Amino acid sequence: MPYLRIYSQDVPLEQKRFITQKLIDITLRALQLRAEERNRITIQFLPQIQGWESDRFAPAVPQSIDFTLEVMGHDLTEEKKRAFTEEATFMIAHLAPLKPRSLITRLLRAKADTRRQIALQFNELSPAISDPFIVEPEDRAA
Repeated sequence: MPYLRIYSQDVPLEQKRFITQKLIDITLRALQLRAEERNRITIQFLPQIQGWESDRFAPAVPQSIDFTLEVMGHDLTEEKKRAFTEEATFMIAHLAPLKPRSLITRLLRAKADTRRQIALQFNELSPAISDPFIVEPEDRAA
């Protein structure tokens, strides 16, 4: 099932809940999942990528990015990626927090650029990673 990792600055809990609900709905539609698969979508909020950690996304993600969304799932066709990207970037652009302005920008009282810089990365999961091994009671050691 899909795993989403959201890298951003601190997001208040209520906003995390709202973003989570929206991303679940977007994931169901864009990745063409059944409604009963809703509970198998995992969303994780992580601190914004800094320094050497950003090498994982380099060179695709410059340091000026406000919000990075990593999507891992099965059968991520170009059509599904495009549909997800369109819906998710629209939603994030209106809801996600911006990086704080730099000290120089604040001192000069320059207006902040209100456009959000959003990066998406898609990774295909192998079935062995997401399908858990279930031990039946008779298989357990006594």
